[in-house]
Amino acid sequence: MKAIKHRLLLLLGLFLLTACQSTKPIKIEDPHGAFAVGDDFEAVRKDDFEKALNRNIRNPEKTILFIYNHGTTNSGIGQKCFPSSIPSYARAIVRQHSQAVIYYLCSQEIGVGSGGAPNQARYFRRSSEIGRILSIFREHGISANRTFLLGHSGGASTTLIAAADIPETFNGYVVSAPGYGFAYTGKSRTSKLYAPHYDAWKAGIEKASRKEGLVYAFEGDTYAPPEDLEFMRKMKNIDLYIQKPEECGTSEAHEYPWSRCFRKKETPKIWNYIQQRIKSGPQLISQNSE
Repeated sequence: MKAIKHRLLLLLGLFLLTACQSTKPIKIEDPHGAFAVGDDFEAVRKDDFEKALNRNIRNPEKTILFIYNHGTTNSGIGQKCFPSSIPSYARAIVRQHSQAVIYYLCSQEIGVGSGGAPNQARYFRRSSEIGRILSIFREHGISANRTFLLGHSGGASTTLIAAADIPETFNGYVVSAPGYGFAYTGKSRTSKLYAPHYDAWKAGIEKASRKEGLVYAFEGDTYAPPEDLEFMRKMKNIDLYIQKPEECGTSEAHEYPWSRCFRKKETPKIWNYIQQRIKSGPQLISQNSE
């Protein structure tokens, strides 16, 4: 009986892990990520990455690379890797500009729950794998000047922490709805249980003062409340945009970057930011200028 129970638990675990990999059955085990180029989309296994890289990026010196960092489930404990769910504004960029390529990086990092050490949250642990994948793209010929990070929710927090940890490896970033992982509970970020996590998250982002980027937040977002981001107004390197979602394609404020309204209004602004950054180069803001 115990053996049967053990097998059932193993099967359940495998099912849950597979469910976290993709909203669509891509039929690929252990996904490493996915390339989005134009209208094409190719999920990639680790063993096939080099071949996929050569297929999708044939002119690296002209390529503008976007690394997309996905969100998380269970406050960053479980893995959420849905390569087919890149925000519509990002897909619009690669469809409209032939030199643009998105690589959706499926994170293999695991974080902690509310009872764990705040500095072990998943967004603190993902900079190393971002750095590793960027080094591969660099060897392929894509410069830091033409590399940008994108992210949403936990992936936005990941991107902001990477801007503190490895700012020299990319030129800028665009993120939406960054959060510390527990706002959805409705409990105060100043409570005994959650204050250490919020404070660690905030302190980590405040260290990302040398890399310029765009941050979007949305009124009514219970996962990433705009009030949690107020400290960013004092950060000269961040352009913080707090928007009131319109009714056009999504009813959930946290999902607003997937709406047609956000895509139509913000994609041109984001592309303009990208072009300006490429012209100016991947400069780091001097610590003395703060």
